[in-house]
Amino acid sequence: MNRSTTTAAILLFCSTPFALAGCSQQTLEGARKDTEQNLRVVEREAKRVERKARPQLSKLDNGARVTAALRLNKKLPKTIRADGDTTGVRLKGTVATEAQKDLAGQIAQDTLGEEKTVRNELVVARE
Repeated sequence: MNRSTTTAAILLFCSTPFALAGCSQQTLEGARKDTEQNLRVVEREAKRVERKARPQLSKLDNGARVTAALRLNKKLPKTIRADGDTTGVRLKGTVATEAQKDLAGQIAQDTLGEEKTVRNELVVARE
């Protein structure tokens, strides 16, 4: 530490009690209580926002996971849509064969697990 840094630190250390001396104990206690109240309000609001956002995030997650899994399969067209909701996904679009429709449904179910539903609304264009 150089001399000017040391001098600044000593001045700051020595002046802090004088700065705080201007605040009464009652003022400091009031500021502490206000801060605690504000923290409780922020925590409550954060929990409310999280509860409200959770279903939307679940829908996005379901749809995105299934879409990614379907796109990785080279036997399926890239035009299949996976519309997510809180309970699972709905597959929409057109495929060339019944086998593609079944494969897409199976991939979606495997991706989401048995606790989620897959509504396979794919249309077979021609067999």
